[in-house]
Amino acid sequence: MAFNLNANITILEFVTLKDKVFLARQLATMLGTGIPIDQCFRIINLQEKKQVLRKAYAEILAELQQGQSLSHAISSHKNIFDPVFVAVVRSGETTGQLDKVLVQLAERMEINQEFQSKLRSAMIYPLFVVFTMFVIVWLMMIYVVPQLTTVFKETGAELPLATRIVVWLSDFSVQYWWVELIIFALIGVGIYFFMRQGKGGSAWDQVKVRIPGLKSLYVMVYMARFCRTLSILTQSGVPIIETLAVTADVIQNRRYTDSLRKAAAQIERGVPMSVPLEKDPNFPIIVSQMIIVGEQTGKVEMVLDKLAEYYERETDAMIKGISGLIEPILIVIVGTGVGFLIYSIIFPIYDLARINF
Repeated sequence: MAFNLNANITILEFVTLKDKVFLARQLATMLGTGIPIDQCFRIINLQEKKQVLRKAYAEILAELQQGQSLSHAISSHKNIFDPVFVAVVRSGETTGQLDKVLVQLAERMEINQEFQSKLRSAMIYPLFVVFTMFVIVWLMMIYVVPQLTTVFKETGAELPLATRIVVWLSDFSVQYWWVELIIFALIGVGIYFFMRQGKGGSAWDQVKVRIPGLKSLYVMVYMARFCRTLSILTQSGVPIIETLAVTADVIQNRRYTDSLRKAAAQIERGVPMSVPLEKDPNFPIIVSQMIIVGEQTGKVEMVLDKLAEYYERETDAMIKGISGLIEPILIVIVGTGVGFLIYSIIFPIYDLARINF
């Protein structure tokens, strides 16, 4: 059987936001010095290490040499270039300032990268602790508890209810560990596909902005994403209708996607952007009020930039506060789990030792 090492390496490679920032800066620098766009991609492709990017750049270069525009060439590579990147490039080609809009895009992607990194760090820590605790308990059920169960069975002593529950779970895990793995895998796959479905994803999007305590955080995250994306596109000269359409595609919440599409339909009829946003309960009043100021002064781009900075700053502060609360909550959860195991296993052993002596 043939084994294609390069194909497997390509599958394992991921295109990061850092890769896209680096590409935007490289293109901006080379275009600014007058190097033709096809020659830019030829040079970038020679320097690229990742196979998935080299393959994509080679295909883009081929399309450029056939006379296609850069925005058209990159639009077919949706796994690398999101709608924001494509829209900014198309705007730069239209205005003849591709190098300048790419610099602006790179700067804002770097800001967005830092913001997303903080969000991921805040989410990964508690998930890692819970997952590690779960794995340790599962391994104890398979390897540690069965040895103690043998001692309990030899003595024939009456065991507390908690101990009997732990022993039963241990016996089940030892005999049917493969069933548990299949169940967990099916649950994970089921959740994944449920979230990908329209109704499932919409339901989860609704829940996220209604969870007590987390509602404010999610709203701030979406507002930061909305304002930052809108700021990038408007400063790059993308028409407002296209700007809202692209923002609706990248905001990653169907509830806000529907709101933005409805707003775009009204703006297409000549209504100012602030009007539908002011009436929409999904958007805080400060957003519509600030946009009104921007529309009156002709500085919507600046207002959106300031709003994005405000929400990113507030989100960062809230994440730090939540992280401070999560640590003691995790300590309580871990302590409760350890206490239950001690009560279920150690105390019966202690009682047996006391009876024998």
